[in-house]
Amino acid sequence: MRQVLLLVCTVVATYAQTAGDTPTMYTLDACIAHALRDNPLLQREQKNIEIGQSALTRAFGQYLPSISATAGYSRQLNIEGGRAVNIGGQVFVLGPPEPNAYSFNAVASYTVFNGFAREATYSQARHELAAASQSFERTRQQVILQVITQYLEVLRALQTVRVRRENLELGRQEMARVRALYDAGRVPITAVYTQEADLGTRELDLLAAENALAQAKAALLATMGVSPDQNAEFAETSVPATVTDSDVADFRKEIGSPAAVVATALRQRSDYAALDARVRAADEAIAVAQAAFMPQLNLASGWSWSNTRVGDFDLFGRYFVSMSVQVPIFDNFGAATQRQQAALQMEQRLLERRQLELQIRTEVRQALLELDAAEKQLDITARALRAAEQSYAAAAERFRVGAGTQLEYLAASNQFVTARINRITAVYGYRAAQARVRFAMGTLEKR
Repeated sequence: MRQVLLLVCTVVATYAQTAGDTPTMYTLDACIAHALRDNPLLQREQKNIEIGQSALTRAFGQYLPSISATAGYSRQLNIEGGRAVNIGGQVFVLGPPEPNAYSFNAVASYTVFNGFAREATYSQARHELAAASQSFERTRQQVILQVITQYLEVLRALQTVRVRRENLELGRQEMARVRALYDAGRVPITAVYTQEADLGTRELDLLAAENALAQAKAALLATMGVSPDQNAEFAETSVPATVTDSDVADFRKEIGSPAAVVATALRQRSDYAALDARVRAADEAIAVAQAAFMPQLNLASGWSWSNTRVGDFDLFGRYFVSMSVQVPIFDNFGAATQRQQAALQMEQRLLERRQLELQIRTEVRQALLELDAAEKQLDITARALRAAEQSYAAAAERFRVGAGTQLEYLAASNQFVTARINRITAVYGYRAAQARVRFAMGTLEKR
């Protein structure tokens, strides 16, 4: 019985260990969803939206009346006997005063007019909230772009590792064949040494490719907000592994001419919209500062009561209504300084918008240049891969029948591997260039 229990425990432990080593499979959509939920940069931008919502609520509160209530109690401690009162020459001795005093006040006040500062403050808060929302959207697109490019880098590194492993396995097979030929006395020992050196180079290439893949995975997981040492795999089917001429033509048709790309960017970019909202908020800040030069009208109404004991509310209670007008005359240049600062901030916002416009045009130009280069790399690598494949097939056949040298065969083999890796790099580089163009335009897919 004890042996049976031991066997069961061993099986369960082995299963648990195996299950724990099972990698988590992520698609591109899953990676983006993780990043949008757990990325710290995006969470910080979300807090800015919440701050803006709080400021808008506070600004709306200025349209509502203020209501306050106060209650008080005091006791006199130095009571000394009674008091004497002289009435018509006759002195009357009164008892000691009441030591306790109670009071209660309830007041409702409302600002009828304050130079339109209330309206300008609310509008300013609304524009600031819009700016925070647009900034959040731009940061959201930045996170999506980062995930996409890092995911593409993982897939590129993954396929590079696959090519390097295939190349290493082929090198091992060739090593076995050359050693067999040497044992049969058909090739000199130098052929064995040459093949061993080539095999070592292939092993180093595979090691470097595997290290690049591990680093690419760690970077992507960190962007997702996941532990970088998690055992994870990434689905290659999330991104097409090939790019056709029709794909290139369709994307060019989608984005339009360079002038159209710039116009779309200025219309769609969230950061440009955010800065435009901040310009409007700065304009409202000028109106708020200008309101300090205008009179302010307030209304108040309430009820007050005071007595030496708790009671007689109808006898000692008083209702009141009041109206006050406050006219600014001189406030030690406070209002003038505030207005000047608001005007200067407005000028700063306008300069920032102009600078951002130039930055957007530059980013669009750089993204389009990167797209041009990526398209050319697609064409060059496609032609180079076809030529390298034919050269490798011919060299392998010549070497097999003894018409070609070993060095020719190895050179053709390395050239073919390099062409395959260059093609992989070009395909995923083009996909990354597409994403950067959409990001520069402000039309990156909103997920």
